Amino acid sequence: MDWGEIRSRAGQEFHKRLDLLIHQMGMRSGAMRLKADSAARPGQFFFCGNKYSANEPLARAELLRKHLPDEASAILREADEICRHQFRLLGYENLDFGHDIDWHLDPVHAKRAPLVPWFKIPYLNFTSVGDHKVTWELNRHQHLVTLAKARLLTGDEKYVRELIAQWRSWINANPYPLGINWASTLEVAVRSLSWIWMDQLLADTAEYANFRAELLPALAFHGRYVERYLSVYFSPNTHLLGEALALFFIGTLYPQIPKAPRWKASAWKIVLREAERQVYPDGVYFEQSLHYHVYALDFFLYARLLAARNGIEIPQTYDAVLARMLDVVEALAQAGPAEGFGDDDGGRLWNPRRNRTERMTDPLALGTVMYSKHFAAARLTEESIWLFGN
Repeated sequence: MDWGEIRSRAGQEFHKRLDLLIHQMGMRSGAMRLKADSAARPGQFFFCGNKYSANEPLARAELLRKHLPDEASAILREADEICRHQFRLLGYENLDFGHDIDWHLDPVHAKRAPLVPWFKIPYLNFTSVGDHKVTWELNRHQHLVTLAKARLLTGDEKYVRELIAQWRSWINANPYPLGINWASTLEVAVRSLSWIWMDQLLADTAEYANFRAELLPALAFHGRYVERYLSVYFSPNTHLLGEALALFFIGTLYPQIPKAPRWKASAWKIVLREAERQVYPDGVYFEQSLHYHVYALDFFLYARLLAARNGIEIPQTYDAVLARMLDVVEALAQAGPAEGFGDDDGGRLWNPRRNRTERMTDPLALGTVMYSKHFAAARLTEESIWLFGN
């Protein structure tokens, strides 16, 4: 270790104990006592801003229903399952979490992680917690985005009521710093991104309006956690990319959070730096795995799209890296769906059910629009409709 790493790791260990002490004294950590800057101008999401109408999310839901009706129907089927607390996680179907969702449970192996300080949980120990990946997958809250989409597709308020009920249930069941769902910075980051998606999708629905006041402090706290426990030294690969992306989104879209400007600036620097560091000159992601190549490319593309939407300067070198990564996916798909090679952790940005062989080419749809470049293997995707609309 150099001195920078020693200082970083020592600081993280100090804050773990300090946060536990604060909890034991019955106090709440600072970011939860949010004093918002009401004068701050919100950032621009993928379907927000002066050029878009207030009904743009509804318009994109209609585009999805028109052009990809099977996928729209699949969203509604899954949303109804979610309302019954039945989930599809990492290839397992119909996992039943009961009337009151147990957010610490691995139902596949009937094991529950203990509600103790997160840094004392041996989450890699199957005997203690079961398969932590199954537990974490539900707690990424990507299924709440499915509920938000179902509300836009049907107009049925029951999906928002269920979303809010599950979110509040999670908040009550996961008091920081207790529980396995605080044990990975990447998991906290992905959960933050899910909350942002559901917030932006439902921003103009009447039944959601009052809930935003509850969400903002929790989102600010997630940002505080991610900044404090960034995987700069522990796992500086897609973990660090996903964490930086979450910080960049929070900092850009919610400037009323006091630390947002710092998060926005520091996270964007990390994304730019890691694009140079984690991708080989030929465009192949350095873990040499198709899954992680596409996983990282999703992170880079989303960061680039949000930066462009908000007038942030994008270096040509960054675009060059993304162009090479897209060319790799296109090359691997010349003879049909790109076959996987290397490691695969089962997750995927925005929607985990995209982690299938035939969906490895999804980034090409984004690249086609963002760079006005024809990729033969590109096809219309649900993701591209939500991101770009008509």
